[in-house]
Parts: sequence; structure tokens; C-alpha cells
Amino acid sequence: MKSPTILGCFLFSALFCSAEDFVLTDGTVLQDAKMLRKDVDSAIIRHSAGVVRVKFDRLTPDLQQRFDLTPQAVREYYDKLEKARRDLAAAEDRKAAAQRSALQASGLSPRYLTGSDVSALMSSWETLSALCAEYLAADWNRKEAARCNLTVEAKRFDEEAQRLVPRMENERLAIQNEKARAASLEAKLRTAENDLKIAREQISSLQKDINRLSESSSPSSNTVIISRPTYVPVYKPTPIIIPPAVRPLPPPRPPVNHTPRPLPPPIRR
Repeated sequence: MKSPTILGCFLFSALFCSAEDFVLTDGTVLQDAKMLRKDVDSAIIRHSAGVVRVKFDRLTPDLQQRFDLTPQAVREYYDKLEKARRDLAAAEDRKAAAQRSALQASGLSPRYLTGSDVSALMSSWETLSALCAEYLAADWNRKEAARCNLTVEAKRFDEEAQRLVPRMENERLAIQNEKARAASLEAKLRTAENDLKIAREQISSLQKDINRLSESSSPSSNTVIISRPTYVPVYKPTPIIIPPAVRPLPPPRPPVNHTPRPLPPPIRR
């Protein structure tokens, strides 16, 4: 006779290994389906078209009972996870409190900073954004907690710093682009200043040439100026040539009849 444990394992294997068609609440039919495993609130099912993850609310009540994925079971599991998370946080808080008490008893304490403290310290050298100040404060606090062997607080500060890293990367790229743009504008400004310097030198050289020409062309006291008569050009209009009038041709004369006239009779003597 088989033991109840072996019989239960056999029934469990037969339940989860037998192939059948699963009909979901939305009408989807999974043909030749087998449940491979289950998660917190879903079941991993292999069927004729592949493998799919199905949430517990898409399973029929029968399948929920069979797979132990009823709403009550899922809620209880989440409650257990939340309770475990709260217990872990409370244990970490107790551990951190014990470490701080030990540090206070020994006369040591971590020197934590805030983002405002970092901004105030760096204001005399460089203007920092609030995000950069918060990241530097979290990184400093992590190192300070590690120095004082406050592992729980060091972990928290490290998580906070890692959370700010993607935003810091975006800000770093933005600052890098602004620096590249500023460098390009400075190069254009230097080129414009050089062109302006060359133009001023050319203007100065031209001004010197103008002054030299003015001095050389200005009359001196010993120079005799001879006035010349002014000739006014006389305007000669272009002669207008009128072509002769064209007379029309006379009409053609009628043809002349050249029939010979009869000779007169000879005169007899």
C-alpha cells in the first residue's frame, strides 16, 4: 500500500503534468496546456503556441483553486511579503540604532551633510545644481557611515546615491553640451575680434594715406595759382536727315499695236 505522501506527490504531478485545454475569463483558449510553475500572482503555462504568463484574475475560479491562485491566497501572500519587508526594515533600524548607541558611547558620531550644506560649501568655487548637491551629500554620507561602521545607514545612502545616478548622467550630458556650445561661441568671438582688428588696421592705413595726399595737394604760401578759363562744351545736335519722298510709279501704258500700215500706191509720173 502506498503511503499518503507518495500518493499526494503522484496526484500533484498528475494534476500539473496532464495536458488539457485551459479557457480563460476573457475567452482565450490555451490548447494542450500545462502549468510549468506559478509566481506570486500569476501562472506560467506552456501550450501549443508557446509559453505564456497568465495573471490570477484571468484564470477561472476552477483553475484558481487548482493552482492555489485565488484572490485570497494572492492577498495573503502579498501581506506576508509586506510584513517581511516591515520586519526587515525594523530589524535594520534596530541594528542602526545599536550601532549609533555604540558610537555615542565611544565618543564618535558621523558627520552627515545635506544638499544645502554642500551648496553652501561649494558656493565660493562653483555654482552647483540642487541635484548635484544632493548626490554629493549622499555620497559623502555613505563614506562617513562606512567610516563609522554604520552598515545599514551606509547601504541606505548608497541606494540614494545610485537612484540619483541616471539623473546626474543626464545633467552631465547637458552641461557637456553647454560647454561645447560655449567653446564654439568663444571661437567665433575670437575670429570676429581678429577680423575687427584687421579692419581697424586697414582703416588706419587708409586714413594715413588720405592725410598724406591731403598734405601733398594743399597749396603753400609761395605757390602761384594760375587760373585757367573754363570751357563750356557746346551742344551740337545731331542733324536730322529727311529722306526724299518716294513718288509712286505711273500706271502701265496700254500695249501699242505694231501692225504695219499699208504702203501708199506708187506715184506715177
